[in-house]
Amino acid sequence: MNRILFCHDRSNQRLALDIDEEHGTDNVTDAENVESTTFSNPLVEDCISIGQLEVCSTQERGSDQVFQEENSHKTDGISRGTNEKLNHINLYPSTCAVLSANSDVNISETAAEISGEIGEEKSRTYNVAKQVEQDGPLECHSLSYTSRKLLPLKHYHNEARAMKDIQKFLSNPIILFRIETSTVHDIVAEMITKLSSEKPHLKLKTENIIASLVEDRSDYKLMEIMQGMKTNDRGECQTEPSFVTILCSSNEVTENHVVMCLVDNPVNLGHGAEEIHFIALVLSPLKEKKIKCALEVARTYSTLLADVKLRHQLKGATNPTEFAHIFELEVHRIYTEERASEEKSIDHHQDLGDNKKWCFGYDLLNDIRRRAPHYLSDFTEGVKTCAGIQKITSTIIFLFFSLIIPCIAFGVLFSSLTHGIIDVRKVILSQALSGLLFSIFGGQHLLVIRTTIPLTIFTKVIYSISDENEMDFHTFYALSGLWTSLFLAVSSLTGLSNLMRYCSRSTEEIFALFVSIAFTVDAIKFIADEFDYHFCFDSEECSAAKSLLSLLLLLGTVLIGCEIYNFRYSPYLTAAKRSLVADYALPVAVLLMAFTGSWVFRKVEMGTFHDDNPTNFVFEEWGELTTGMIFGSMGIGFMQGLLIFMDQNIAASVINSPSYRLKKGPAYHLDIMVVAIINAIMSVFGLPLVHGALPHSPLHVRALADVEEQCDHGHVSEIIVDVKETRVTTFVCHILIWISALFLIPKPLNYIPIPVLYGLFVFLAIVALDDLELWERLLLVFTEQNSYPPTHYIRKVPQKMVHYFTLVQLIQLAVLCAVSFSGYPYLKMLFPAFLALMIPIRLKLVPKLIREQYLEALDGQ
Repeated sequence: MNRILFCHDRSNQRLALDIDEEHGTDNVTDAENVESTTFSNPLVEDCISIGQLEVCSTQERGSDQVFQEENSHKTDGISRGTNEKLNHINLYPSTCAVLSANSDVNISETAAEISGEIGEEKSRTYNVAKQVEQDGPLECHSLSYTSRKLLPLKHYHNEARAMKDIQKFLSNPIILFRIETSTVHDIVAEMITKLSSEKPHLKLKTENIIASLVEDRSDYKLMEIMQGMKTNDRGECQTEPSFVTILCSSNEVTENHVVMCLVDNPVNLGHGAEEIHFIALVLSPLKEKKIKCALEVARTYSTLLADVKLRHQLKGATNPTEFAHIFELEVHRIYTEERASEEKSIDHHQDLGDNKKWCFGYDLLNDIRRRAPHYLSDFTEGVKTCAGIQKITSTIIFLFFSLIIPCIAFGVLFSSLTHGIIDVRKVILSQALSGLLFSIFGGQHLLVIRTTIPLTIFTKVIYSISDENEMDFHTFYALSGLWTSLFLAVSSLTGLSNLMRYCSRSTEEIFALFVSIAFTVDAIKFIADEFDYHFCFDSEECSAAKSLLSLLLLLGTVLIGCEIYNFRYSPYLTAAKRSLVADYALPVAVLLMAFTGSWVFRKVEMGTFHDDNPTNFVFEEWGELTTGMIFGSMGIGFMQGLLIFMDQNIAASVINSPSYRLKKGPAYHLDIMVVAIINAIMSVFGLPLVHGALPHSPLHVRALADVEEQCDHGHVSEIIVDVKETRVTTFVCHILIWISALFLIPKPLNYIPIPVLYGLFVFLAIVALDDLELWERLLLVFTEQNSYPPTHYIRKVPQKMVHYFTLVQLIQLAVLCAVSFSGYPYLKMLFPAFLALMIPIRLKLVPKLIREQYLEALDGQ
């Protein structure tokens, strides 16, 4: 007899798992084929969840018998082979249906067969409804009483008893490490056995304790448990599915005992506990005073396990001793953070201008006072563990390639705009010097500062004005840069960055998507120019091979980079190794395609940059100053300062988002002042100006982050657990860039073909789309409705309003693109003004189009 299991996979495709009971095989196929050939009528879904088996009353559907949901009985799967198949096709908690293709099969016999497949020692009693021909539902044989209560988290700094309980546990930790058991009975039995072996004086009877833990011996439902509660992205309150604390009161013990357990593979203990990694068993006497009862002890350990960073660190332990050591370190961290929060609370939402008093330079001094205590830890964080060093090393390599290669591309562009006055070497020197200074003196050191496309537009305008009016370029460029720095310094001292508190997520995402589009447009323009110049056959300059190879190298860089980057989502290797491989996606793609272009196709001449002036880092002498030059440079400097002010603060606001879980706080005013000083130095030496930039800054934070996957209603999402907030990555990276400017120009950097540089731009543009809700909502327009992810705005906002808000954002994005991609340089200079205009539009105009209730869900943090 065959049975069919219908379910949905990760991409929402309906699949059928054909289970051959006689031969012990199973096969995955398309559900539509099975329905059209095997069964005469559509089948009922919504019966069982992955990791559960529900056998219930039946309904006649032609010649088929469909088992529908009535009573739920948790098991560890239909069969061991079936479970492996389910894991193989990446099924997530979804809905399924079990049915028999044999119309003569007896329901009770089928239930017995299913129970037998699971194994005698793990079998459950399946109470199946009476035969279809018998009338009446099942009668109740008992009552079930459930009581739920929300408790506050334990405060270790104020409650001395909590720390005493933890110290008692750490003095003789009892840890069950990476067990492979997957049932409640076996896990609890092993934990009690471990406790008895560690403390032989205890005369514990396993069966008696288990009897006091479960309410039904047939399916082992735990009577008293404690879990963490959290609010998901839909604003709903739900349990944390990764840990559970089991409470047990027994007359066989005279004092509290705690056993910690880390399972090797996640265990499904039922609804709200589908991915249990950690189990804590609290065994207490029946009679105990209130502050030492099982409930209070369970609060102590549940509060610890509710800390996502603690759970992440414990998962990396390799043995029970290391587990206990990490546990002790994390307890100290949590205690220290609680004490520090009492002395001085840092609220990320109120850092921008909630101070009631104002005086000149107050906000700047406040940033310095807040960041100064963390300065030493900025260099030491993450370098004390092998995993941390590995993460920092991969981030340095990623940053180096993601900065040095755009420097080459921007150097080529600057050289063409200024006729060689600013070339590749100057751009690389600018990146190295500015990055080093910001990594040492910057407030939010995770920001990545670099020159950008809008800054090249201002440089082009400055060169055109100086050339048309026969003014000295170096003098006019330096004056414009000094005016820019002056405006930035004044904005820092007067606290103008406080205005950025009104910059919502909508504006940030519009600008982030614009940057991705700008990178892509530049790459498309380059390929179009290559085909215009070389894809012909009537002149000596024609070279169809060069055009096609340029396209091949660009697309190859993008595809290889994206494939390696997406390796983190594959089922191969372990999660840590997948993440390590994905961290090197960019350098591998660049080196591989650079080798392909410069060696494999070495007979095809590809464009590279030239270094005609190897001594560029000198003070540029000024020419004659005129009144027109001073006032003209003032206007350009103001617009250039507005651009840097907006870009810098938007980039800082993005990485200081609560989703990144940064602990040391922002420093908007300090960062603006440091950037002002850096740009003053750059302009005097004739180097390109810089500011905090997207998408490099959030990608830098992401590279330093420890990430975990969470499954909510079948939708898999990633959350950042912890970020190593270190200055080492940017400091070392820019030292390497400085070395490159001194010793690697022109060779071997000029072996990298220009198409590879633009391929890197496209790769960065694609990767930056991962965390953009605007891009996610844009894709919903082309997505089938029943495949929408269960995000908060899908649940809270009507579908029409979701698309309407997306349309409003796209209109604003189109305006930015029209201004930036226009053929008029002076119109492009107004880009920062249009960008700043997005803030009042969001505050005043959009609320008149969409209700505030919907905007809070669509545009909230």
